[in-house]
Amino acid sequence: MKSGHSHPPGLRQRLLLWILLPLIVVFTGSILFDYRLAQETANTAYDHSLNDAALDITAYVQTTGLNPELRLTPEAEAMLRSDAMDKIFFAIHGSDQQLLAGDADLPIYPGSLHERPTFVDDIYQDEEIRATTHRIVINGDEITITVAETMRERNHASHRILAAIAFPNLMIIVATLLVIYFGVRRGLAPLVHIENQIASRSPRDLRALDIEHAPREIRPMLTRLNELFESLRLAAAAQQRFLADAAHQLRTPLAGLQTQIELVAAEGKYLRNEERLARIEESVERIAHLVTQLLIYAQTESAASANQVFQPVALHELAESSASIFIDRALLKDIDLGFEIEPAVTEGIAWMLREALGNLIDNALRYCPSGSTITVRSGIRFGRSYLAVEDNGPGISVTERDKVFERFYRIPGSASGGCGLGLSIVQEIAQLHTATINFSEPAGGGLTVILTFPASNMKNE
Repeated sequence: MKSGHSHPPGLRQRLLLWILLPLIVVFTGSILFDYRLAQETANTAYDHSLNDAALDITAYVQTTGLNPELRLTPEAEAMLRSDAMDKIFFAIHGSDQQLLAGDADLPIYPGSLHERPTFVDDIYQDEEIRATTHRIVINGDEITITVAETMRERNHASHRILAAIAFPNLMIIVATLLVIYFGVRRGLAPLVHIENQIASRSPRDLRALDIEHAPREIRPMLTRLNELFESLRLAAAAQQRFLADAAHQLRTPLAGLQTQIELVAAEGKYLRNEERLARIEESVERIAHLVTQLLIYAQTESAASANQVFQPVALHELAESSASIFIDRALLKDIDLGFEIEPAVTEGIAWMLREALGNLIDNALRYCPSGSTITVRSGIRFGRSYLAVEDNGPGISVTERDKVFERFYRIPGSASGGCGLGLSIVQEIAQLHTATINFSEPAGGGLTVILTFPASNMKNE
C-alpha cells in the first residue's frame, strides 16, 4: 500500500484561502439578506393588492331586506377573478356561516373587525395560496369575506428578485476574486523573483542575494540566508585554497624527485633493473599528473564561484593551439593526432575551455593504443558551436558513461596512468558554460566526445 505525501499549501494558496473564504461568506450573507428584504417588500405589495380586492368585494355587499346579499355582476366577478398568472378565489359568508357567494369549499381563516388584516399561507386545490379574511357588520349582521390567490406570480417574482440580486453579486464576487488573485500574485512577485534568482544559480554560486527591493517581512530571512551563503563561501574558498596550496607545494618536491630520478638513470644506477626505473618514472608521472589535475580542478571551482565575465572565444583557434601541445606526445606513442577545424565562436572563459579540450585530448592519448588516430574538431552543427575529440580506441561502454564524470572514478580494467579527474573537470567547465557533453561511437569503433554550447552563446566572428 502506497502512502501519499500531501504537500502543504503554498503562501499564495494560504493568502487566497484566508481572504476568499470570509469574502464568500460575507457575499453569501449579503445575498440572503438582500433577497429576504426584497421578497418581504414584494410580498407587502402583493398583500396590499390582495387586501384591496377584499375591500372591493365589501363594497358590493348590501342589505335590502332581512338578509345581506352580494350584488356582484358577472362582469365584475370576472374582472375580480381575472389575473395573467394567478387564480383568484373568494367566499362571502353570513353570520350563520351560510355561503352568500363565491367558492363554497374555500376555508374561512381567522380575522377580526378591528385588527389589521392578517394573511395566511395554505394549500387549496393542490396549489399554494395566500389568503386574507375581513369581517364587517351590516345592519347588525356579521359578514365574513375571504379572498385568496395562488402563489405563482409571487414565486416568479421571488425568482426574478433572486436572479436580479444574485447575478450582480456573483459578478462582483468574480471580479473581486480576480482582483485579489492578481493582487496576491503581484504582491508575491518579489518572492517569485528571489525564487528564480536562487533557482538559476549553480550549486557553487554563493553570492549574496539582492534584498534591496525585497519586502521587509522577508528581509530578516534573506539576511540570514546571505549570512549562510557567506559562511559557505568562506568555507569553500578555504578548501579551494588548501587544495591549491597543497598542489603547489607538491609540485616542487615532485619536480625535484623527477630530476633526481633522471640523474640516477643518467649515472647508470638502474642498468641492471630498467623495469624498476620505468615503474618509478611512471609513478612519479602519475603523481605529477594528479597534482596538476587537482590544481586545475581547484582553479575551475574557484572560477565558477567567482562568476567570471564571459567573452567571445574562437573555438577553432583554441582547438588548434590546444591540440598542438600534444603533438610530441602523440608522436612518441605513434598516434596520429589531426585536426578538422571549422570556424566557430562562443561566449565563455578561454582558459577553462582550453583546459576542457586539453583533458579530452589527454584522455584519448592515455587510453588509445599505439597506431590509433585522434581527430580534434570544431564547428557549428544545428546552429550550435561545438568542440569534439574523436578516436578509434577502446571507447567507453554505455553502462560506464554516467560514472566516468564522478571524481576519481576509473573504468575497471582500463590502462593505468589516469587519475579519474579529467572528465570531472570537463563536466564542471561544461556546466559553467551551460554546455552539454555527449558520447557517440564512430563508424569504425572508438569514441567521440562532443562539447556543444548553447545557441544563445554563439557570436559572429
